[in-house]
Order: sequence, then C-alpha cells, then structure tokens
Amino acid sequence: MAKKFYLLFFVLVFLTASLFIGCAQKDDSYPNRNIIAVVGFNPGGPTDVIARGILPILQEELGVGIGINNMPGAASATAASHVLSQPKDGYTVFFGSEIMSIWQTMGTMDLHPTRDFIPVKIVSEAIPVLAVPPNSRFNSAREFVEYAKAHPGELRIGTAGPGTVPHISGLLLQQYLGAEFTFVPYEGGKPAITAVMGAQVDATIEMVQSMVSSFESGDLKILASFTNEPIAGLEEIEPFGKIYPEVGQHLPYGPYFGLFVAKDTPEKVVETLEKAMDKAVADQRWIDYCDSMYLVRVDYSGDAAVKYLEDWTSRSAWLLYDAGGGENSPADFGIKRPE
Repeated sequence: MAKKFYLLFFVLVFLTASLFIGCAQKDDSYPNRNIIAVVGFNPGGPTDVIARGILPILQEELGVGIGINNMPGAASATAASHVLSQPKDGYTVFFGSEIMSIWQTMGTMDLHPTRDFIPVKIVSEAIPVLAVPPNSRFNSAREFVEYAKAHPGELRIGTAGPGTVPHISGLLLQQYLGAEFTFVPYEGGKPAITAVMGAQVDATIEMVQSMVSSFESGDLKILASFTNEPIAGLEEIEPFGKIYPEVGQHLPYGPYFGLFVAKDTPEKVVETLEKAMDKAVADQRWIDYCDSMYLVRVDYSGDAAVKYLEDWTSRSAWLLYDAGGGENSPADFGIKRPE
C-alpha cells in the first residue's frame, strides 16, 4: 500500500512539474498576449491612417491582437517617451514617422530614431501637397507663392506642428522663393485639414492620402505636390519642382513611416516582429492599400533601415536648421551635414 502511495505521489509530482515547465515555455514565447502600438498623433492623421493599414495584417501574422493607442503631443515625442518607459519586451511598440528625425534640432526632446529605438521596418513614404479652401482666390501654386512674396506673413498655413514635414516644406518655399508665411500649428494633420476646409487658415500642407477624397469631392483645392514629377493617378496636380526649379533640387520631400521598438528589446523579439512585417508588407492587401492612398511603398529593416534613417535625419535636420526652424544645431548631436 505504501509503495502504491509513493508511486502515485511521484507520478503526480512529475505531471505537475511537466505542467509548470510547459507553461513556462509557453510564457517565454513571443508574442503570447496582445500588443499595444502607440501612435503619437490623433486618429485620422497620416501616421494613424498608415498604421491602421499595416497593423491589422501584422496581427494576423503574429496571431495576437494589436491595439492602437493614439497619444498626441510634443510632435509624437510624448508617445515615444511612453514607449521607452515601458518594459522592453515587445508588447508596447511605436509606430513612428519622420518627426523622430528632428526632435533634437527642434529642441523637443533628446531622442534619436536609431540611438533610442530599433527600426523593425520602414514601410512607406508619403507625398505632401499644398491645399487651399474650396472657395480660395488661388487657383495655382504660383499665384499663392507670388501673393505671399508681395504680402509677407499675411497667408496662414496650417501644419501638423513645428518641425513636421508640412512645416519644413513651407520653410523650403520661404527659404528658396522669398515668400513669407505665418504657420499655424495643429495637433496632427487631420485638424489642419479640417481647418483649411473650413477656411480657418489660408492653406495647409499635408500628405496627399489624407486629402485626396476631399480634393475629389471639391471640399478643398490641391495646388501643387512637393515632387519633381506628377503623382501617378493625380497628374492634374502640378509638381513644385516643375514650377520652381530652385526648389526642385530639394524634392521629392516626404515623410517616412514605420514600426519601432525600444533599444535593448530582445533580439528574438525583434526578429519575430521583422519576419512578420516581411510578410505583411508583401501582402496584396497592403499593396492595394498603398496604391489607393498614393503612398510610396518601401521596405527597410536591419542595417538598411538604420542607414535610411540616418541619411534622412541628416537631410531633414539640416534643412530645418538652415531654414531657421530649428532651435539647436544638428552638429550638437553628432548629426553630420549631408554631402
């Protein structure tokens, strides 16, 4: 009887230990629970729109849910700081954009896209355009710019905030064309678009994918794109590079978008996310989404993503600083001037 008892006892101990080991192994796998993707701008803005195009596909590949947490403020630095404050386990990720590259120059926060983050995948670029209210007196970009040259500071351009691509794009027009605008900052692209549709400002510079439906419905007029060639499918929109060749040398100029995790996130977690993103960016649904939104699809990860970001940061930070829009010199942070 005693032998049977001890045998039963050891069997139970073995089964219990096996159960705990199995649970521990399962707990060690990634991901085994839902992920939060933090977006530093309001819902409906370009970064949010692009995140909502790729992340549903990513969650299918990972087999867990991905919830989007919109956390606007400080040109998305608030959201980035939040991500960095969380455990570096891949369960809080950052869907970021080009504004990361000029936080230091703007004096917003001493954070850098490759020093403080690991770029999992850069997935797309967008094309900024200049738009005016539907009843605006201006019917061409040349009319708009020439008026701004003759009436310095009178025209108000709504932007997604200081240092964003829309703001820097406006600074390019000031620096190289002699125009002068008054920039009105909003917390993201969607409020800026709403403002121009309601004629609260004279114009806005925002990403074409955020305005094309309003353009096609006649709720605003797009005067020009910050490109040298027409946008495929929107050839009626004039490229600034064709109108003003002196600006064309700095074009095309548009933001990047991608998925980031905090530095020191385990390599296995980064690899898992990267492999899933590889499949997501090749998915036909993402390809169709980009085409419908006039987005430029890109695919950078690993060393290629780091080089892309460092080159982009060098270019944008110095453009901002040279145009008088930056508080700090990029050189103070070791950002080399582009050759």
